[in-house]
Amino acid sequence: MDMLMEWLPRLGALLTMAIGLAGLFKPTLITDGCDIELKSSKGLSEARAIFGGMMLGVGLTALVLGDPNVYLALGLGWTGATAARFLSMALDGSTMKESIPPIVIDGTAALLALSSQL
Repeated sequence: MDMLMEWLPRLGALLTMAIGLAGLFKPTLITDGCDIELKSSKGLSEARAIFGGMMLGVGLTALVLGDPNVYLALGLGWTGATAARFLSMALDGSTMKESIPPIVIDGTAALLALSSQL
């Protein structure tokens, strides 16, 4: 059981890195799923930076440092993203149907990273 608890936060970091790799090398995979239109090279660069570089960098940092506080920060970041999805349903009128997949992904990443605190 201890081995599992040791690997759960790492899986959260790996999930974050996988999203980052997709965002870096295939940003339209993420943006198309979110109905974000990239109309210029500047927009594509921004998507690569945030969905790619940021996610990849944060996930890699968590893996390299292996510090529970880094996993806490990663988990709290994903928790904030999950909470923002619920807020968006209330304020922006996004539907439960379109919100469930990203909530599941964000929530899973949050729970995996936060498991380092158990």
